[in-house]
Amino acid sequence: MSRPEWWPGEDHQAFTEWAMERGVEVFGVAPARFPGRGLGMTATRKIKKEEAVVRVPTSVILTMDKIPSSFKDQFPEGTAVQTIMAAFFTHGSEEELADYKLWRKAWPTRQDFEDSLPMLWPKILGGLSWPDSEADGQDDGSTSQPNFLPPCISGLWNSTEKGPTIKKYESEHRNLLLGQAIRLHKAWADVNAAFPGTDWRSFSYHWLILNTRSFYWVEAGQEPPEDRNDAMAMLPFADYFNHSDVECDVKFDEDGYTLRATEDYKKGDEVYMSYGGHPNDFLLAEYGFFLDKNDSDCLYLDDIIFRDLNSAEKQEELWLNQYYGNYQLISQGVCYRTEVAAALKYMNEEDWRSHVLEGSTNGVDEHKSAAIIKEWVQTYAAEADATMNALQAAMESDAVVRAHRQKAETLLRRWAQIKEICESALKAIDL
Repeated sequence: MSRPEWWPGEDHQAFTEWAMERGVEVFGVAPARFPGRGLGMTATRKIKKEEAVVRVPTSVILTMDKIPSSFKDQFPEGTAVQTIMAAFFTHGSEEELADYKLWRKAWPTRQDFEDSLPMLWPKILGGLSWPDSEADGQDDGSTSQPNFLPPCISGLWNSTEKGPTIKKYESEHRNLLLGQAIRLHKAWADVNAAFPGTDWRSFSYHWLILNTRSFYWVEAGQEPPEDRNDAMAMLPFADYFNHSDVECDVKFDEDGYTLRATEDYKKGDEVYMSYGGHPNDFLLAEYGFFLDKNDSDCLYLDDIIFRDLNSAEKQEELWLNQYYGNYQLISQGVCYRTEVAAALKYMNEEDWRSHVLEGSTNGVDEHKSAAIIKEWVQTYAAEADATMNALQAAMESDAVVRAHRQKAETLLRRWAQIKEICESALKAIDL
């Protein structure tokens, strides 16, 4: 009997049967292949809004409690959950890992990660140095090449200088590669302390599996951990869902996870869930894809604004009044934090404080603020133009870039989105 075009293959069929045998309930969805986009979840019948599509019971959810104490005890207290779980899949005994065999066959390959995740791309395209980088031919020795990754991912610019910062501050969606590098290097050091001679490719692969396929989980009666990354669990079968702004309603309790449709689906439609309201740069860096339409997409003007507000006095004012950093740019304009920072450029400090603390409009000039903000946005737009031009030139002249053309084209698409956000914001500011 012929298989439907969307049939994912024998490994995924066997894993689906494994999951259902262990209590996973599936209501009208199935893993499927979508041409040009890989695996996802398809509706096998008409699905109504708010209808449950998948339930994953606690008994089959992989948490730290399911990992043998004898294994966990080899790591010091405070070791990241992600490190221990990745180490378990790398160093667990054949007996301990036997029940996960079919599930692991359904996971993406390391090559899938190397194709999609910027952190593993060649250095010329912005990838990072890892223990196997030189062996893979990624270290080309170049020191003056343009940066092709967006600044929110790389923290680097081609057409402007970054402004100095006098304070450290939290930002979830900036300098993403640096954050990934810090976490993975720390995990690598911790696993080698417990298991000297660990194979880098195997451990980093399992670390990335946890990074891209885990779900938020806190045991019943427990307080959420200080580090959100430690509230981590793996859900068999539920990890087939792809991300979209059109999402599934995902809830968990002591009985497990339930995923419900948030709209009606026809048979054959792809059914989505949400990974959270993240900008496209975050999605690209963390998961290796981004959306053509993303209502959560935004850019950050921090580096540009701190270049203009580079005096210690002005930055201290921003810090003391809780307006330091995280200046968002979206297609509809800029956030209020950005407007406050623009006003500080031309207002005296006393008037600015009164404006921020008391709502005073004394000294506020909307035209001056708009002109300053437009200049900041135009700087970002110029960066998009400069980077796209450099990338297109590299695609014609550099053999390494030509060999990774699909990755380069992905970056061109992202930069085109960035330019479109800037242009749309400039029109909004002119209104």
